[in-house]
Amino acid sequence: MSAPTIAQLRNLADRADRGQLTPAEVARLRAGIDRFAAEHKPAPPPRIGTAGRRLKNLKQRLLRLHAPMIRGGIEICRECSGWDGFRCRGLVTPHPCPTIDAIDMQRRRDAA
Repeated sequence: MSAPTIAQLRNLADRADRGQLTPAEVARLRAGIDRFAAEHKPAPPPRIGTAGRRLKNLKQRLLRLHAPMIRGGIEICRECSGWDGFRCRGLVTPHPCPTIDAIDMQRRRDAA
């Protein structure tokens, strides 16, 4: 027995709505469903491509670079404040800095 066509499967489904199918019709309907299931396997979950992986790595590096630290009793951004290990060489910038805010905004967009 060859696999049923879509038109034949629709006909069987219409007949099933009106009453009982014969055992041969039920077998034909099941064969069509099995064929359809075999041909239309669910797609695997999407993988992070090269660009996605690079973006993820960039975000992680930015988060490490713009790490918070306590200086003078306030939490500041180490990078934006120009911390050289002894003192801040730039304008003292509170943490989260604009860079971290931009990353967090993108995270919130990605989550939505």
